[in-house]
Amino acid sequence: MKRFLLFVLVGAVVVLLVLFALRRQPGPAHSAAARLLPSDTALLFEIPNAEKNREDWHRTELYSLYREPAVQAFLQKPKAQVQERSPLINSWREAGKLRMRGAFLATNSFDAKAGNAQRSTNDYEKHRIDVIAGEITLASTVVGNRFLVATNINDLMAMLDRVDGRVKTPALESDQNFREAMKEMPADHAWLFYVQPKQLGQKLTALRAQDGRALPPGEQTMIERIRSFSHATVFDGQRIREVDFTAMPRMFDAKLTRDTLSIASPDTFLYLATIINLQQLAWNQMLANAAAATGQKQALAQAGITADDWRAAFGDEVSLIADWPANARIPGVVATLTIRDPSRAKKIVSTLAASSGWQSTIRDNVQYFTAPMGGSSLAISLIVAVSDRLLVIGGDSARVDRAVALPKNGTGLDRSPNFRNAAKLVPAPEQMFTYVDLAALYSRLDATLRPILQMSAAFVPSLTEHIDPAKLPPAEVVARHLSPVVASQWYAGNGYRSESVGTITIGQTGGVAVAAWLGTTLLKNKTSVILASPAATSSAAPSTPLVSPVPTP
Repeated sequence: MKRFLLFVLVGAVVVLLVLFALRRQPGPAHSAAARLLPSDTALLFEIPNAEKNREDWHRTELYSLYREPAVQAFLQKPKAQVQERSPLINSWREAGKLRMRGAFLATNSFDAKAGNAQRSTNDYEKHRIDVIAGEITLASTVVGNRFLVATNINDLMAMLDRVDGRVKTPALESDQNFREAMKEMPADHAWLFYVQPKQLGQKLTALRAQDGRALPPGEQTMIERIRSFSHATVFDGQRIREVDFTAMPRMFDAKLTRDTLSIASPDTFLYLATIINLQQLAWNQMLANAAAATGQKQALAQAGITADDWRAAFGDEVSLIADWPANARIPGVVATLTIRDPSRAKKIVSTLAASSGWQSTIRDNVQYFTAPMGGSSLAISLIVAVSDRLLVIGGDSARVDRAVALPKNGTGLDRSPNFRNAAKLVPAPEQMFTYVDLAALYSRLDATLRPILQMSAAFVPSLTEHIDPAKLPPAEVVARHLSPVVASQWYAGNGYRSESVGTITIGQTGGVAVAAWLGTTLLKNKTSVILASPAATSSAAPSTPLVSPVPTP
């Protein structure tokens, strides 16, 4: 009897574990709009439940940062100005009261359509359709608790036929590309984006044919190889997760090793490793991408270096490592490329460096090449090092030396607890991996830019009309809400899938970086205009006639 009870208990535990594992596995995404749209839909953007998204958003680290009293005090002035000048704020709040579910935007054509300026009402079956035709035609109707709008009345009628069940033609949910993409999308997404670039690829093919630039038979551009692209965003507890899937044939078989993690220091705030398929690149294209001059091409030819030598010399894995120690004014960056054949790699780099006037030295079986100071617009002198394992490019000799040296056990980024915990949040990478330590990066940026911002406010008083630099939140207040961001890419099923997770995702991090760069550029331009205005005023005043110098007797 005891054995039987033990058997039942073990069986129950196994069943519970299996059910838990199945619940943890991401199921295919479900799209309510896919039942209403035709199978040739080219683009779909859907928000299943806006109210739930708002609740999930309030649990994220980013929202906790936004609610910090110090952050609210800093945002008080810009928020007041936005609310006064932008009518979109009130519209956004009113839209939130609708508690929308199943909201979507879709198109089945990328061609622009326009109509005559007129307003009309049409009856179709048991529905009333309101049509407003101008530069853009809008046809709308209400079906139960659904509000349907289309830019073409025929498309709206076709959608009504699907709602009423009169049409049995294939819908988007039955399309093979769509079903393939939805299998890779998370079921609990906050919003979903799907696009089939087939129409764009056909347009590009037609344009190339008209210009006489048609590709040889059997060759395709990248956009023509892509069957579909889908994106989903998920509020994953306190973090935000993005999932992308590009349905296309596998481009190459090489996989990441991330061996350069061992040479990245604990102060690294950015680590990127990716696969670049050098084997499929044409020789002339590689030279063009390297901006090789005519003299460099001739030097390669005279040295007897061919495309086969290039492919045999270098590997496919490229890494970018950026660190920023607390005692450094600016970050340091090195880029690496794996080497297959050291002798060929050194011959190629030596030939290119000699044709450009670079200096060459050899230390510890590593060949170094230093660019002339006046040879580039950069304020640094680039250094290229070629060892038996890696080709390293950087602007700081100490970092380059550390990259080519044999790594010491336990000193690399891969030994950092923060890195290890973050890397577990995404599947093992095959084609791309990215790690960004947002807290460390923000702390360094704050120490560098806070004095500049305060000085700018002194020279540009109008700056304080928009923000108050004195109320900039302390760095530690912001940093405690910033967790590392990681991204991974691999080939799954019939396409490339990538995931990114963190306080913000890699895509959002890139958007913030672009916005910060634009803001810095605008501030710099505005500062230069303000500082130059006295000179401009004086130049506008009447000047005395110039007198030619007279030789002294």
